[in-house]
Amino acid sequence: MELCNLLKYDRSLYPSKAVFFYKTADSDFVPLEAEINRIRGQKAGFTEAFTPQFKPKNLAPQDLTHCNPLILEECYVPPNITHIYCRFSLRVQANSLKPSGCSDPDVHALLEALTVSFNECDGYKELALRYCKNLLLGNWLWRNQNTGHTQIEIKTSFGSCYQIANTRHLDWDSIWPTDAQAALNELSKEFLQALTDPKVFWSADITAKIATTFCQEIYPSQSFGEKAAQGEASKQFSKVKCIDGRYAVSFNSVKIGAALQSIDDWWLEDNIKRLRVHEYGADKEIGIARRSPKSERDFYSLFVNAELYLAELKQQLLNPKESINPDIYYLFAVLIKGGMFQKKAELKKKA
Repeated sequence: MELCNLLKYDRSLYPSKAVFFYKTADSDFVPLEAEINRIRGQKAGFTEAFTPQFKPKNLAPQDLTHCNPLILEECYVPPNITHIYCRFSLRVQANSLKPSGCSDPDVHALLEALTVSFNECDGYKELALRYCKNLLLGNWLWRNQNTGHTQIEIKTSFGSCYQIANTRHLDWDSIWPTDAQAALNELSKEFLQALTDPKVFWSADITAKIATTFCQEIYPSQSFGEKAAQGEASKQFSKVKCIDGRYAVSFNSVKIGAALQSIDDWWLEDNIKRLRVHEYGADKEIGIARRSPKSERDFYSLFVNAELYLAELKQQLLNPKESINPDIYYLFAVLIKGGMFQKKAELKKKA
């Protein structure tokens, strides 16, 4: 298969912002607000005392003791509050079943046939299970996972309610207790139906209840914008304006989506590190591409083998004991993420 000049897939996962709040005797929703702090930061960076050539700068002994005034937004649990809540919603649509735009009818037909065979081989079942694991483990809480007892509750548009009593007792690769495994299995069945049936509208309301310590620090999304104006905080959080005019700190939807899509452990055999699904396997922690084009494991190098993968899946239908090629799982995870996958149209040479 050749990449055509127009090829795109709409994303299938639509998370909302995740809002932090707490409860009191008088209210079930009190927004968790950020506070602005002015601090005297230390001058402790490399460039404060050294040149790029690692030569000491000509400084007086007092120069490195001076403070560096900073204005920062910070967020802490209010005194006497023992639990913080974080809540978001998620919609799932069956948009990976076919391209939302394709300039080549043959490519469109091939990709639809590939999806049909992948579904018949129960390929979507594995992907649904992985997304649901991230939901129930609370991976979307990011740094806020490093706390005490955390309960996850998921209410779906099918009228179901699933609950994990304490995520601290679970791990991705561990054997889950019977009740937690049952919740994972049933939730993934609903998720699977939403991924594979375009007639189904499915959504979920997800809430984490986090046990906290006294005045514990909370880590929402940091917003990136233009350079802060004079007197404004240089570090600001993502926020949601509530109906009473107050602003609750939050995670932006992209950060939630990144956590849910952290399922790519197919990039290297026997590797337990799960990357966020990305065309080139971007590993932000180390700052390298795990699926560089030279490796021929990147999305585009694999995607052009669609005819080969279709033949593999059809053969597997005849031999159900065979496992699906991990590269095919990865390809469909990227299609669920969505994006523009075409090549640029070549410029016509002038006569």
